[in-house]
Amino acid sequence: MLSLPLGYDREATPVGETLPGHPDHELRRALDRCARIVVAFDGKLGDSLLAFGAVTAITDALSLLGRSVPLTTRGRYGSLYPTGRMTGSYGCSLRLIVGDEPGIALAQPTGDDHVLLCRPEEAHCRSDGRRVHTFLPSRYYLGVEERAGVRLPGGPPFLPSLAREAGDSDGRTLTIAAVTATSWPRRKDYGAERFTMAARVIGERLGRRVRLILVSGRDGTTHRPSDAGGVRLDSVAGADLETLASLFAQCDVVLGNDTGLTHLAAFVSNRAEVIGLYGRHSHSKWRTGLGHHHALATPFSEHMHRWDMCPVRDGLDETADEQRAPLSAISPTLLADTAVLALERRSS
Repeated sequence: MLSLPLGYDREATPVGETLPGHPDHELRRALDRCARIVVAFDGKLGDSLLAFGAVTAITDALSLLGRSVPLTTRGRYGSLYPTGRMTGSYGCSLRLIVGDEPGIALAQPTGDDHVLLCRPEEAHCRSDGRRVHTFLPSRYYLGVEERAGVRLPGGPPFLPSLAREAGDSDGRTLTIAAVTATSWPRRKDYGAERFTMAARVIGERLGRRVRLILVSGRDGTTHRPSDAGGVRLDSVAGADLETLASLFAQCDVVLGNDTGLTHLAAFVSNRAEVIGLYGRHSHSKWRTGLGHHHALATPFSEHMHRWDMCPVRDGLDETADEQRAPLSAISPTLLADTAVLALERRSS
């Protein structure tokens, strides 16, 4: 896979050691003097969650410096980051603001603040000579580490824990959620029919009853299959993120397209095997890096992965590739077999 070298062997470099290269002196000054961290995300859910790798790098850098400062949040998705109990009182007013453009606008930075803007298209795949770090959280984390000029203590997946308590299972019914919500139906809608077929095959393979929850967007227009084939169907439309996080934490499997709610499921559920379907973007970039977050991809997505490309940033005309390999080319049987394999590996 195409990647940019870090310029140092991360595994062989002790935590706290100065790194080769030229650090970002403005960032170092902000780490030394900031009185508050502001996590400010209000744009897209998936982009925000995966950018939490940058926030984790900032908190790790401050911890390495022996500093404990308050952390506050702004925006719809900034509030998902765990605030913890960092305290402190400092004479300066400098805030270190980490976020996306809409979130930073809400934070209203002044000339005294330092802003770290997270743009996924600018987060390139990095290699340290032993390992290629493909996932977005690791790209953000290592980018901050390199700019800070010091080896930070974090390791894969470079993320805070957002996991929720999972309820007890009766052992007989398999609970599956299928994320049908998407902001781009023409390119990312797998369809309730196909998800239902996959859920039915999963139940048959494992000899268990299946409850399938179709998670749709606020318009609630998800088509319910006329024949569920013995699968118990429920629907959730337009639920808030807290409700969905609690729901995902109770699931055994979450199926979804490459969208924010699928990423959220991977963050909040240690119990569920989460399988994302990737048609347009790199399947290795747009994932958390958590062990239970898997991917099935079209040839176009695989091409994006191999060359670390972005169809928007690189101005690609992917129409022909999408026509040859739409998301629907991933069969429900393949999706089901992937879920069954993940479940069997977990139980072994």
